[in-house]
Amino acid sequence: MQSGTKHLTGRVDQKQIQLLEKISKEEKIDRSAALRKVLDIGIREYMKRKAVEDYRKGRISVGRAAEEAEVSIAEFYNILEGEGIPIKVDTGILKEIV
Repeated sequence: MQSGTKHLTGRVDQKQIQLLEKISKEEKIDRSAALRKVLDIGIREYMKRKAVEDYRKGRISVGRAAEEAEVSIAEFYNILEGEGIPIKVDTGILKEIV
């Protein structure tokens, strides 16, 4: 077992096992490594989606959302644009600049 890793037990269906085997073969890695890779991708996607939803609902700022999604603010703006979510601008800051 790799240092810093822990054993995790969970149930998956047959289709998920088949897809994991396919990924394992395509990537030329063992099933555990394939599972970690897929899990990492899924977690990153989940964090992005949650950050987008929290931003859309006004729960967090764009900076905080980018931080939670673990992307730059510029990248988060691109994510928002792709989702068709308008970027909220603090007009108070604009007045200070002008």
